[in-house]
Amino acid sequence: MARTRGSGSIFKQRGSRIWWIKYYRHGVPYRESTHTTDRAKAKKFLSRRLAEIATGTFNGLEVERVTITELADGFLRDYKVNGRRSLADVEARWRLHLQPFFASMRAASVTSDLLARYVDERQKEGAASSTINRELAALKRMFTLGFASTPPKVYRVPSFPHLAENNVRAGFLEDGQHQALVKDSDLWFRAMVEVGRTYGWRISELREMKASQVNLLNRSIRLEPCTTKNGEGREV
Repeated sequence: MARTRGSGSIFKQRGSRIWWIKYYRHGVPYRESTHTTDRAKAKKFLSRRLAEIATGTFNGLEVERVTITELADGFLRDYKVNGRRSLADVEARWRLHLQPFFASMRAASVTSDLLARYVDERQKEGAASSTINRELAALKRMFTLGFASTPPKVYRVPSFPHLAENNVRAGFLEDGQHQALVKDSDLWFRAMVEVGRTYGWRISELREMKASQVNLLNRSIRLEPCTTKNGEGREV
């Protein structure tokens, strides 16, 4: 039976059992494989495409073909262009953990269930919740940049899980421990320990501090904006 005008059609290529669909958007014909031999599933696939066209959420087949690797390339490029200090960190997260799991996948295939599977695997490997959260944050940023690009590389950003973290410090550097740590140490090391203990600054902030950040006349030390984890400057 013929389908009504504007409702598209389903068909098979000669010698193939796979169903294909044909539909129009702004008068432009699109032909697409449904990757199924089930006629009912093929009809549902066509209905979904027609609904996307009707609601204005259809972005073309190019979006469907975008891979996670392509999103990662844009994400890492953004870090390099903006001179982000954590570039080496996110490169390692991608190369060691995200890439082995997601690299061969299309962005459109990433679902909440798939993200939950990734969390399960990383937990089985012994990764801490905070570590997994940082990896998922990097992946979410890839989708966000892809969604904001022109033209968009993805038409949606999946719902990402966030694991509860237990980052409460177990204790403090007691006076006896402090004295043992700095005893007979060089001045540069003692200065790092004293500043870190007094103000709670991160070791990376102390290790990369320049002499220009210390003002002896005003008795102050300043961390410039974009040199801290949250991008905000601090002065003590």
